[in-house]
Amino acid sequence: MGATGLGTAVFWALFFSGRIKAAETEQDEAFERAFPLADAWMSTLAILAAWHLWRQEREGEFFGTAAGSAMVFLACMDILYSLQNRKYWPLDADRATMLAIHLWTLGLGSSTLAFLWKSARNAKADG
Repeated sequence: MGATGLGTAVFWALFFSGRIKAAETEQDEAFERAFPLADAWMSTLAILAAWHLWRQEREGEFFGTAAGSAMVFLACMDILYSLQNRKYWPLDADRATMLAIHLWTLGLGSSTLAFLWKSARNAKADG
């Protein structure tokens, strides 16, 4: 969770410094530039979740749930855009990396939500 949050922040730093080009067309560029605020929100939540969960503090459950939900939402937006605009094919190294990031975000968000839900249910049953 923390690595994903930090990795997202690093991506945007590299994107805005011109070291990463994440768009093939003007439409892609406009789509990409719509995400920094939402990604900053998710990244902040993920870093806070990682910190509090590592310290076994209850706040981690809140931040983790919020981060997991944000990740699922953002992944769904990216995946749908990519499918509608044929961004996954032909599959080359850059597109495979993009697909892996989308699947990672969807998987981490979903598994975080499932883990925290199960944890909360177990805590309720125990006490």
